[in-house]
Amino acid sequence: MSEILAPCGAMESLTAAVNAGADAVYLGEEYFSARKNADNFTAEQLCDAVRFCHYSGVKVYVTLNTLVFDREIPLLAKAIENCAKADVDAFIVQDMGVARLARQIVPELPLHASTQMTVNSPEGAIMAKELGFTRVVLGRELSLAQIKAITESCDIETELFVHGALCVCISGQCYMSSVLGGRSGNRGLCAQPCRLDFTSGDRHNVLSLKDLSLTEKLPELAKAGITSFKIEGRMKRPEYVAGAVNACRVALDGGTPDLISLKNVFSRSGFTSGYFDDDFKNMQGVRTKDDVTSATSKVLSAMKQYYHKPFRRFPADITVNVKSGQPVSYKLSACGVSSSAVGDIPEKAVNRAVTAEYLENQCSKLGGTVYFPGNITVNVDDGLSVSAAQLNELRRKAIENVSGKILEKNSHHYRISPYIPLDSKEGKKIRPEFRCEVNTALQLEQVLQEDEYSYIYAPMGLLDEATPDKFRIIVVPPVFLADCESDVLKKLSLLKKQGYEHIAVHTLSHIGIARKLGMKAHGMSRLNITNRYSLREYEKMGLSDTALSFELLMSDAVSLCADSEIKTGIVGYGRLPLMITRRCPINNGKPCGKTKRADCPHYITDRQGNNMPCMCSENTVEILNPDKLYLSDRQSELAKFDFVLLKFTDETDTGEVLEMYLDDIKPDGNLTRGLYYRGVQ
Repeated sequence: MSEILAPCGAMESLTAAVNAGADAVYLGEEYFSARKNADNFTAEQLCDAVRFCHYSGVKVYVTLNTLVFDREIPLLAKAIENCAKADVDAFIVQDMGVARLARQIVPELPLHASTQMTVNSPEGAIMAKELGFTRVVLGRELSLAQIKAITESCDIETELFVHGALCVCISGQCYMSSVLGGRSGNRGLCAQPCRLDFTSGDRHNVLSLKDLSLTEKLPELAKAGITSFKIEGRMKRPEYVAGAVNACRVALDGGTPDLISLKNVFSRSGFTSGYFDDDFKNMQGVRTKDDVTSATSKVLSAMKQYYHKPFRRFPADITVNVKSGQPVSYKLSACGVSSSAVGDIPEKAVNRAVTAEYLENQCSKLGGTVYFPGNITVNVDDGLSVSAAQLNELRRKAIENVSGKILEKNSHHYRISPYIPLDSKEGKKIRPEFRCEVNTALQLEQVLQEDEYSYIYAPMGLLDEATPDKFRIIVVPPVFLADCESDVLKKLSLLKKQGYEHIAVHTLSHIGIARKLGMKAHGMSRLNITNRYSLREYEKMGLSDTALSFELLMSDAVSLCADSEIKTGIVGYGRLPLMITRRCPINNGKPCGKTKRADCPHYITDRQGNNMPCMCSENTVEILNPDKLYLSDRQSELAKFDFVLLKFTDETDTGEVLEMYLDDIKPDGNLTRGLYYRGVQ
């Protein structure tokens, strides 16, 4: 049966979600939630929240879904322990290091792969299953056909966002907030710069999308095999949560959800289902004055009807015995458990005797609880009297006892192991290797003439049997695989037959492909490795080497490199990616893949007049930082890494850049040092 999963930023929203009929909720603890600006839950509040939910048979998933730095690992271990003691039902995680530590401390607690883990193809779901995840949260950028391809490929549970804010970037691959403002979306502090007024020609707000709503399509999604229907909105008010839960419940029951009221509570120029329908037009939307004023107190007040009392979710079978010479008894059975309450021996009636009809009516009053009457059995002798007060007390006791048994039935009592820090490792570093990543045929031709590069990362579309130095080339597949995974597999298989042995991996999908084809996997910065637990986990998956996240401080990256058993490096030059999107902000629709179109400006512009280059491929557009990262004069720090990756995008002379790094030349002009020295929140 499909699950309605509601967002809870605080206890009031949690109450609204449960009372409106949610089957599960997701919420954040104090430190490692991807919505750090929500109220979130202390350890004590979390215990209360879980008890409240489990009484109603509602599951609680905790979002430990941020990237974690090494210095935060002890605090993370304590958070995991607190959640296990609170008896939560699952963790939602992005960082493979968090997954590793959670398994060490509480191996029985289920793990869900966050949408931030960028699982958007069958190979990614299969890989997640192999790694022990019980569920994957699919990206919001998938069509129905792409969703079906995943659910049909693997028996892992799938969770899908069906209502709420829609990111323009592919899930887990947005660095705009961190690079431009030092607030990392991967760390729970996205400043939402994509909602600002980026322009392309005379078009405004080209990155801001309408909110998503697939509530009317829930029956179709249920048939497609989706396990859980997820509502976005941990920063939203309780009325929004309750209204969205109710709309999902109505849709699953075959009714028509009230989308007008939902729109009035919160939307950005209305709703879209663009990715789901594989139609990328008319998806732009901003929060207008009309959107704000239309959310009137009348609409909000109407939403309160959905959560002012408990949702009656369980049928309860009731048996009442009023027999001469025997104590009155009331038995209630629900959710596979039952309890009886016994009262006094009934007296003979003086005026009016109780009847079966009266007892049935009195004993089936279950309002204010999560139960509704199921089968009712009344056994009553003639001529007896029982007070309404006694019947009410017996009903209360039976309900209380059954609720306690349901709570116990929904409790896990996890075994918790102590946190044991990883041993540190020492590593000797010499002058680093230089590697490069190219984007054009001209760049590939140039770098193949340079012996200084130990490896050259090249898009698979530039490679064929005639390409020389195959032993030095690392094939780079597309980041987004949902619409091309089978074609990519065929092309990579052909390239392997032609002599290519190495593949770049951005996500779990790529690691699965590398294993399937028997190619050597080289980790890219998009794996978002920020701590030694994550690094060790990817080492265990078989990476030959990896580039670390560029959201690390230089000192933290150096420490990770020293601790690694495999070669580890950093991105040392180039335009840092801000985001990668399926929707072209210039073309107002799908990417065209025509990188040499004369009528295409190949950039969007921010409010200060800075042009953000847009690198187009067949199925995505990558938006790049306008200033290039330079570390050519930081050789003393670069020497502490196994390799330094130079990323070429629009350069026509790659030799000049390499010479700067070989000769320790200080750059001038507009440049950035990235996040290596200023860090991120």
